[in-house]
Amino acid sequence: MPRHQDSERNSLNGSSVASPVRPGVGLALGGGFARGFAHLGVLQVLEQNQIPISHIAGTSVGSILGAAYASGAPLARIIAACRTLRFRDIARWRVSRLGLASNQRLGALIERVFDSRQFEDLRIPLAVVATDLTSGEPVVFTQGDLVDAIRASCAFPGLFEPVEIGTRCLADGGLVAPVPTRAARELGATTVIGISVGMQDGHRGAPTNIFQVVSRAVSAAQKHQLEVWERHADLVLRPDVQSLAWDDFDRAEEAIEAGAATARRALPRIQKLLGQRDASSKEREARLEAEDQGYLWLAEAIR
Repeated sequence: MPRHQDSERNSLNGSSVASPVRPGVGLALGGGFARGFAHLGVLQVLEQNQIPISHIAGTSVGSILGAAYASGAPLARIIAACRTLRFRDIARWRVSRLGLASNQRLGALIERVFDSRQFEDLRIPLAVVATDLTSGEPVVFTQGDLVDAIRASCAFPGLFEPVEIGTRCLADGGLVAPVPTRAARELGATTVIGISVGMQDGHRGAPTNIFQVVSRAVSAAQKHQLEVWERHADLVLRPDVQSLAWDDFDRAEEAIEAGAATARRALPRIQKLLGQRDASSKEREARLEAEDQGYLWLAEAIR
């Protein structure tokens, strides 16, 4: 069952989520179709530098890549799959009143690449964000079946048919959470890094097709959400993928390298963030230990 993210309060289901503190950084992976391959470059650099990942939240393509990594699938396997991925591997043209295509083929991709099929089996806690088209509110999935949650998060309006889960009609999470930093924070991450690859379609001039019209409209709306999601991030990375179009799946290598280059530049800041968190944790542990010693001394004194 999905948990619902109240847009006015920092909570899921109207109450805070208690989870054990995990070391490392929480990643919020934004949407952007083929541009999202940049997330893999960031993951590559974090792995190479032994930066632990405590939590992952994903929107749209960020939910696919985030879930694949959280499942325990080797990064090399995920990258290899993305290098050969094409639009036909995730979509089937099926013009209906609600969209031009279905993304049911995503299920086959998940079967092939992922090492887990349920949220509960993931090695890293994961949140997947979709949009409830009835209420206009975010729906944050943290348990149950991965396939339907990811399909809903990737159902870009106008292109893909919405996904029905229970009584809800769900669409792309990028409509309400372009970069799901808040979901990562509420999942339990103490340090959150947002990775934004943008929704712009990569073409200049006036739009020439319906997808460009819709994507530019969504991109324009998202510009006004920057303050909302950025305030939940300790650091925001923006890989240089502006020249890539949404369907440039054959340019995966460029996107991956753009993500890696951005992560390498940000590495000192990431390490500093983790160092500050570690220092705070040590100070807290030392204070608690001192308090415990004080209580022991007091107990001995009043015997």
